[in-house]
Amino acid sequence: MEIRGSKQLYNKLLFIYTVILVCVVSALMIYFFSSTKNRFLEQRLNYTEMMNESAASYLEESSDIAEYIHEDLYKSDMELKDALRYMTEEPADYQKHRLDVYIENKINEYKGIEEFFLDAFQAYGSLDHIVLYSYERDEKTEYTRDGKSYRRQGNEKLKDQLKKMDLVRNDSFFYLKEIRDPATMQVKGCMLLGFKSSRFESIWQYYSQAELVVYNDAGSAVFESSEEYGIPRLMEGDGKETLKAALEGIYTEQAQSGQYHVVSYLKKNRAAAIPVPVIFMIIGVGMAVIAVGEIFVRYYLQRLSGRLNRILDGMTKVMEGNLDVRLPADKNGDELDVISRYFNEMCVNLDEHIKKRYLAEIEQQNAEMSALQSQINPHFLYNTLEAIRMKAICNGDREVGKMLYSLAVTFRAQIKEADVITLAQELHYSKKYMELFEFRYQNQFQAVVECPEEYLVVPVIKFVLQPIIENYFIHGMRMREKDNRIKISVEKDGFYRIIVEDNGKGMTEEEIANQNRKLKCGIMEKQSSIGVANVNRRLKAVYGDEHGVFMEAAEGGGLRVILTFKPDESQEERQEGANG
Repeated sequence: MEIRGSKQLYNKLLFIYTVILVCVVSALMIYFFSSTKNRFLEQRLNYTEMMNESAASYLEESSDIAEYIHEDLYKSDMELKDALRYMTEEPADYQKHRLDVYIENKINEYKGIEEFFLDAFQAYGSLDHIVLYSYERDEKTEYTRDGKSYRRQGNEKLKDQLKKMDLVRNDSFFYLKEIRDPATMQVKGCMLLGFKSSRFESIWQYYSQAELVVYNDAGSAVFESSEEYGIPRLMEGDGKETLKAALEGIYTEQAQSGQYHVVSYLKKNRAAAIPVPVIFMIIGVGMAVIAVGEIFVRYYLQRLSGRLNRILDGMTKVMEGNLDVRLPADKNGDELDVISRYFNEMCVNLDEHIKKRYLAEIEQQNAEMSALQSQINPHFLYNTLEAIRMKAICNGDREVGKMLYSLAVTFRAQIKEADVITLAQELHYSKKYMELFEFRYQNQFQAVVECPEEYLVVPVIKFVLQPIIENYFIHGMRMREKDNRIKISVEKDGFYRIIVEDNGKGMTEEEIANQNRKLKCGIMEKQSSIGVANVNRRLKAVYGDEHGVFMEAAEGGGLRVILTFKPDESQEERQEGANG
């Protein structure tokens, strides 16, 4: 007989395991993508925050330097007076005053505003240039780090910038410090202390992840790494609504130092972007894991398929009548080894049982029962093994293990149990037998077993239900329907009644009457099923001719098979004592 099904089992398990492997690896890849995305997002947000803090720190530092220079000017009386005279007197008068002070006081060095500013440039490297502006004379003098100064007349642009406090040039930003006459407290002019804007570009290039914008209260940009959003211009008037809409798509960090504002921002779609090399690395590792996992899965399934083939080959030989088959059962210590051990034990016990039953004397009642019972075992064995074989062909998965387990339990019970068992044991073996058909006809029938608890200890000869159930699955079940039902219940009315009721094909009234006639007379026809007739003869042999099997039509279609028996008191007492 050709063995089929193991390849189907192999392909099905390979597909399932491959799908599981791909799903697990895909889930891990998604997790790593998400984790990496969050890590890059956190890193870039940290860079954005640090860039904002560095820019704000530079503004604070510049503001402090401007304040230090202003305070130092007021601490030096000579330099302050020189600055006041410079802003209020004519250039000739100012120079004459400087010369007079130098001659009268016979000092080695005149400390004037120029020397003061020169010292400031030397002390503070970030100070770029200084503008001294006279309100009374409307004149401005610009001092540079190389010691040069340029005195010019004021203009409307400068006045407008001072009025708006818009103190920004292309390469510098300024802090305004007013100069008052200490005697009158009148404002005579101001100092404009300019600092390099290039420092912001260095900060932006160092962090490089986000964009940086520095602007003043008037909306003029000190530094702007990108003009995409035009943040300084959007801060005025109706532009604030546009800015609000723009900011919804970016992460921002903001800070303020006096009149200057710092905004560092990063687009949300760029903030969480994963670099292409990292993407390829994650995908490559995932594909490698799938490939290695597939190799191990194929190796494992090939070994499993080989072991299943050996079990199927052994079953085929048993079905052909060879009970000398033995399967290796001590290599792996798993469920298949357990099945193999049960299979080997079953073959040994079944062979011994058949030999003993067929060689026993049949004159006495016990010998007759043994001979009748031995007719069931091969019949039951072949039908059950055929069910398992067909299930393995149609749906080769681990359900086969469950089927084989149920079969082993049933065989062991048939071989090892005493001829008289409890009703609970008989119902249990019947359930195990029906489980085999549940695997074969999945979702096609429903089995129900009902028995009052006090009847479970009632003694009964074994395997009186299995032939009845088998007869239903072979002759009564509606194969194309899904609502098949079989119900086993136990009643007592002077004697015990086991009722097996189904909603199957049923029989005509004439056929039922003919079957009941044969059962009453104990007729067994070789050309028809001997299971029901066998059970009937066994019940009559043990419990008397008034007991046995009776059939009737079930309500709504189907068939009711009623088994009647009445154990004697000595049997019940022995069984109760054994259970106690």
